[in-house]
Formats: sequence, structure tokens, C-alpha cells
Amino acid sequence: MPKALIRRYLPSPDKIRAQKSLGFLRHRLGDPSVWHLNRRSASLAMFWGLFFSFMPMPFQMVPATLTALALRINLPMVLVLTWLTNPITILPCMYVAYAMGSLILGVPMLSWSDMDGLFSAMMSLESSSTASSANAPLKPFLVGTIVMGVGLGSLGYLGMQVYWRWHVAKQWQARSARRALTQRT
Repeated sequence: MPKALIRRYLPSPDKIRAQKSLGFLRHRLGDPSVWHLNRRSASLAMFWGLFFSFMPMPFQMVPATLTALALRINLPMVLVLTWLTNPITILPCMYVAYAMGSLILGVPMLSWSDMDGLFSAMMSLESSSTASSANAPLKPFLVGTIVMGVGLGSLGYLGMQVYWRWHVAKQWQARSARRALTQRT
């Protein structure tokens, strides 16, 4: 089963339960279903982990954790997948999301020099004309992040379903071949 491969890269339940910052969730973290790894749990974890990795918010792991606990899906896998967008990959991922949102909405993209002004205007909480002009590219950005999150999450879900079925079929074939070999001897 693909469980061994996936479990090799995920932190153990005891390691996550030992985190002092998660003390208020201890009763939910004791639920065995959030640690169980099966096709449903792994596939939904792929969807929600990839979805939340593209949400433009700080602390993406918080809503990802709450979703995993509410849906009772594999928590470590969801948390690991939210780190697809990390400090190294966040800018290229968000730029691709903005480009996709601009393409979907039919809005021309800003040039790199305008992007610099956009980021500084978004960081300052002024209500001047610069801040209102900064809201213009916000709509394509948000549309792009949602489309990327849902799209990649769906691809991850389907990919895990296909991988799981392929792996189980391969195991069955190997088992049948071993049985046939044993019956001949």
C-alpha cells in the first residue's frame, strides 16, 4: 500500500500532539481518524492541503488544521501540503495566480514596475488614491488564487485516487502471481 511511502515523510501523531501551541485541540487530536491513512483520507487531504496552500492569508495552517479536524481527514498530510507555498515559492506561485486571474477576467496584467508600486501600496494602510488603485489588481489575484487552489486541489485529489487504485491493483497482481507460483510447486 502507499501508506508506507506517505507515512515515511509525515510527522508522527505523538510529535504533533506534543506541540504546546495545539493544546486547545488535544481532544480532537486524540481522534484516530485524523491520523488514519486510507484512500478517502489521503485524497481529501491532498485537496484541502493544496487548496489552502494557495489561499492568500497568513497562517494557512490554522484553517487547514480546523478543516482536517472537522472533516476527520489525515491531518499531517494536510499540514505538509500547505507548505507548497513557502517563503521560497510564494512569489512565483502568487504571480502565476495573478496571471491566471487576469486571464480569466480578461484584465491586462500590470508590468513589474507597477507591481512594485502595488505591493508597497498594499502594505501601507493609507486610504489615498494609491491604495484605491491598488485594489484594481486585487480582484484578478483573488480569482486566480481560488482557481489555482480548487484546480490543483482537484488534480491532487484525482491523482491520489488514481495512484491508490494503481498501487492496490499492483499489490493484487503480485499476490496472485505469488499464489500461482506456490500452487505450481
